[in-house]
Amino acid sequence: MTLAARKVVTRSPKRTVGRINCRWFQDEPIEHESRLEKRFLLRAILFPSLAHIQHQPFKLNLGGREHYTPDFLLEFSNGEQCVVEVKRAERIKELISRFDRIAQRLAEDKLRFFVIHNGQIEGQLRAHRAGLLRRYATMLLPSSILQAVQLLVEKHAKGVSIKTVMDQTGASPIQLYALVARRVVTVSPGLLLSEDDLLFPVNKEVQHGADQFGNWFGCAPWRANA
Repeated sequence: MTLAARKVVTRSPKRTVGRINCRWFQDEPIEHESRLEKRFLLRAILFPSLAHIQHQPFKLNLGGREHYTPDFLLEFSNGEQCVVEVKRAERIKELISRFDRIAQRLAEDKLRFFVIHNGQIEGQLRAHRAGLLRRYATMLLPSSILQAVQLLVEKHAKGVSIKTVMDQTGASPIQLYALVARRVVTVSPGLLLSEDDLLFPVNKEVQHGADQFGNWFGCAPWRANA
């Protein structure tokens, strides 16, 4: 395994390339090479137990002249790591044998491998809602609202409705969106945001970060020869 040296962000007429700046999440920006990668990132950074994301972190030798550079390396709050490949669903079938080799090679380094496709990223307008939340991430909030919402939600391990939180704290919908975007509180994996949907406390005691992350996207680690 060697560090990837290729620079990512360049102008391209065919792809959406760029960086996502999210200082409330990590100091350095996260690069992406496509619109689908960007939408993956917008959802991933809402996962409460995610601590760091690195784009194209290393080059992996798969044998002979075959190499693989991951889309993303994720690290969770418990120190666990996993590799994520973002791919359109229609391309996965033709890459099964390659993904098998990648999963086997990464397992040697104790890394789980996820292949997450566009349906899991964008389905049911989840990526759209992630983008909506992202708009409010840097919004300035009164400390009194932040503390009131956090204290109320922490009393409800199984969730409390957005309407109840607004009624009892005086927070507006966009203030709650800002708190979800900054992971002060969290929502369901579907990112549902109506008044009847629930807010949850952020669980800081994580034992199986990769498995929980898979649940966030509705997928499981890739199983070679499955």
